[in-house]
Amino acid sequence: MYKILLPTDFSEIAQNAIEYAAYLFEREPCTFYLLHAYYIVPSETGTKVDAGNALELLQKRLEAMKNAKHTFENVLLTDTALGGIEKTIAEKEIDYVFMGTKGSSALKEIFMGSVTTSVIKYIDNCPIIAVPGEYDYDIPDDILFASDYKHAFTPLELTPLIKISSLWDSIINIVYINSKNELENIQKSNKELLQNHLNDTKHRFIQVKKKNSVSSTLKDLEKQYKNIGMVTFLKTKHGFFEKMVREPIIKNMTFMTRVPLLVLPENQ
Repeated sequence: MYKILLPTDFSEIAQNAIEYAAYLFEREPCTFYLLHAYYIVPSETGTKVDAGNALELLQKRLEAMKNAKHTFENVLLTDTALGGIEKTIAEKEIDYVFMGTKGSSALKEIFMGSVTTSVIKYIDNCPIIAVPGEYDYDIPDDILFASDYKHAFTPLELTPLIKISSLWDSIINIVYINSKNELENIQKSNKELLQNHLNDTKHRFIQVKKKNSVSSTLKDLEKQYKNIGMVTFLKTKHGFFEKMVREPIIKNMTFMTRVPLLVLPENQ
């Protein structure tokens, strides 16, 4: 039984992420927690009662989809969005959080600032899936998993990715973007370790030359592999994901991923 958190502000963007989560896990027994964190802001209209009524209507619409494997529970908290998400993850032992992002890029929204930004920045104990607001979802035949092989992955870190790939028999494409001709010894060791962890999962290793930046190289890969349905990174304090954050080209929104972004927490 999967436990999946679906934060919502009742927008179309949030709704799209909710429907994508239900679609992705449609063949799995799941409890979906519909979370609205009601935080009083003088400039906003509506009351906590209104929010509760909206949650009930949303729950009824989702239950009308009549998937016997899925149940929906409402969570209404007086808290900030980040605080409510953090609290619910702990109390409900959540497996995944799905969040919608504005604009044409999950990464753009993450690096330009939003609630999703804060969740990915501060939540370190749960996988986050950021879904572009206009994403017309489909089966993720291929999952792009970017790595520099400088991190020794543990089975616990890879489990959320492996579970996602198993839902629709997806292929995990481990992409190494190199700027050197050969891997260092530690990289070779970590790649072999990753291979062992993925032995029972469909996967393949891809090595490409770095172009202007990591992000622009990934953008070209996304065009090349038309069946990519998800992009994945491991969130580490001093690793590949942090390099992506620091790239000016991302901050200028050059990398415009069109598919959901799965951010895996590091096993600390």
